[in-house]
Amino acid sequence: MPANRGAAMVHLRRTALVTVPFAAGAFATAVAFLLLRDSLPARMATHFTLDGTADGFTSPSTALGLYMLAFAMEAVGVLAAIRSAKSALTTTRSLVALACGLAAASTYLFVVTMRASSKTDGKSADLPIHQLGVAVAIGAAVAGAAWLVSHRRT
Repeated sequence: MPANRGAAMVHLRRTALVTVPFAAGAFATAVAFLLLRDSLPARMATHFTLDGTADGFTSPSTALGLYMLAFAMEAVGVLAAIRSAKSALTTTRSLVALACGLAAASTYLFVVTMRASSKTDGKSADLPIHQLGVAVAIGAAVAGAAWLVSHRRT
C-alpha cells in the first residue's frame, strides 16, 4: 500500500506541475479583464486575420469565457501528453516547460487582445502582427527558464 501511495503522490505532483501555469495564466487574464472591463466596448475583437485586422467579435464576458476555455483545453492537452509519457522524469521536465511557455504566450495574447479592443469602438480593431512574434518570444523565454530551473532542481 505505501508504494501505491508514493505513486499517487508522484502522479499528483506531475499533474500539478503542468496545470499550475495554466491556472496562473487564467488568473492573470481575469485580473487584466477586471482592470480593463470599464474601457472594453460592448463588442470586442476575439479573432484577427493574418494582417492583424479583427474579423470576429463578441461580448467581453463571452470573450473572457473563451479565454478561460482556451486555458482549460491547453491544460487538458498537456495533461494527456504527460499521462501517456513513457519516460517520467525527462518528459515531465519538457512538458512543464511547454506548459509554462504556452500559458505565458496565451496570457500575453489575450491581454494584448483586450488592450487592443479597449482602444476601439467595438466595430473594428487592429492587432499588429508583431504581437504574435512577441508572444512566441515570451513563451520561448518562459519555457527556457522553466527548463533551466527544472535542471537545477534535480
